[in-house]
Amino acid sequence: MIYLKEPIQKILITLYNHFKKLYIVKLSEKYKKDLATALNLKPNQSFLLSKYKAQAKYFTEQDIRNILDEMMSLDTNYKTGLIDINIGAEAILCRYCS
Repeated sequence: MIYLKEPIQKILITLYNHFKKLYIVKLSEKYKKDLATALNLKPNQSFLLSKYKAQAKYFTEQDIRNILDEMMSLDTNYKTGLIDINIGAEAILCRYCS
């Protein structure tokens, strides 16, 4: 996305939405709920279930929650001028996805 010159805000939103889905996977496994219903997937999107489950295994529930919280904090701090969004996004990614 960076190579395609996408705005960093769009990249951050995409990452946030993806980690939110991974968090839903963790919660639905924890509480034994139907994952397809929790993710609001259409019947032809059922192949995504295995992909989300495989990716969610690399993180704990608390790690994903922390990532989501930090992304929300970054958004707030960027909008109030406290931090550069590029540096904040890179810091979050380096901290949790290395």
